[in-house]
Amino acid sequence: MSVLKVTPEKAILLISGRIDEITTLAGKTDRPGYYDLVGWCSKTWSVIDEIYPADDIHPEEIRSIGLPTCSCNSENMAPMLLEVYHSRLLDYIDEIQKSAKKPE
Repeated sequence: MSVLKVTPEKAILLISGRIDEITTLAGKTDRPGYYDLVGWCSKTWSVIDEIYPADDIHPEEIRSIGLPTCSCNSENMAPMLLEVYHSRLLDYIDEIQKSAKKPE
């Protein structure tokens, strides 16, 4: 179980906001571009840093998903990477919810 720097409710709210932004990017008339992805990742990594302490695996893990190495092929890679991020962020929410539940 990870120790959070914020309440579980706030952590879920922050992560849900980043997931909502994926939906916004995916709904654009053109595919998300390289700089869309860079901006989204930067904000998401900051959110994860706000939630988890520096010695926790989550900040390193979310950054390891990475970015395309250049903007030339990012239109094809961005949707795939956003799916990976989306899945992992949902895992984080599930993990937080499970750890916040009190044993009956």
